[in-house]
Amino acid sequence: MGRLALDLAGTPCLLDFDGFHRPLSVFAGNITLSLSPWTYRRHMEALRFTTHTAGTDLRLDTRRLAAAVLAGTELPDALARSLEPVALWWAAGGDDALPTPPDEGEWLDLGVAGRARLRPWSERQRFAALSAALSGDGDDTWFDPVTYLDGMVRASLQVLDGPQPLDDVDSRGTALLLHATVALNLAGDREDPLLDGGPAAREWAARTLRLCQALGWTPARVWATPAAEIDRLLRLLDLLQPSPRPSRAPRLADHPDATVIRIEDDPPRAAP
Repeated sequence: MGRLALDLAGTPCLLDFDGFHRPLSVFAGNITLSLSPWTYRRHMEALRFTTHTAGTDLRLDTRRLAAAVLAGTELPDALARSLEPVALWWAAGGDDALPTPPDEGEWLDLGVAGRARLRPWSERQRFAALSAALSGDGDDTWFDPVTYLDGMVRASLQVLDGPQPLDDVDSRGTALLLHATVALNLAGDREDPLLDGGPAAREWAARTLRLCQALGWTPARVWATPAAEIDRLLRLLDLLQPSPRPSRAPRLADHPDATVIRIEDDPPRAAP
């Protein structure tokens, strides 16, 4: 915190920074402006018109986002263009690396915005968010990713212990919250071997689902159990519910429309 001196494409700039929860004073050339805190609500609203789909990807129009942050300042175009990096930095909650999200049930530190406790959203909650994010019908169906993301955050936010409601959390707290929520609810790299298919993955899926059905567990609980304990459980299940043995390959004679003619050798004749 304090004063930060920058040179933006030849334009000297001075930032009077006192945290993302307080206004940012910007001195650029002979112009002074103040950027109010960029909150969760403002960020979501801006994302609605600054993101677009490109095939299967989602793209962010950084120029439009910077313009949204600078809206109302009435800057000359050239100066507004040179201040785009500052605007994006302000909206992103800085450029410090985001920490590894905490484990489920642990507190997430949001800085001055307080702390949050998250839980994975349920399939019912995910379906509700998806339904709210879809509009139209058939080929004209349109998906709103921001509505979906906002639904994920609100469903996962079990407790927000801070001085302000979610909509007023500053940009740094917003970045931390979005990062942790997405990490909590999306399948990680550890599941990729199962999801990619293949003989080993099919065997793993069969073992996992068998244990889930027998014990009422989730896949995550099965995968977190020590391997030796899994082997014991499978052996116990085999005692009560033996796994079906693979049957022999079907033969032509097994076909229902087949007519089978058996040809046997004549019995040996007695010698004269």
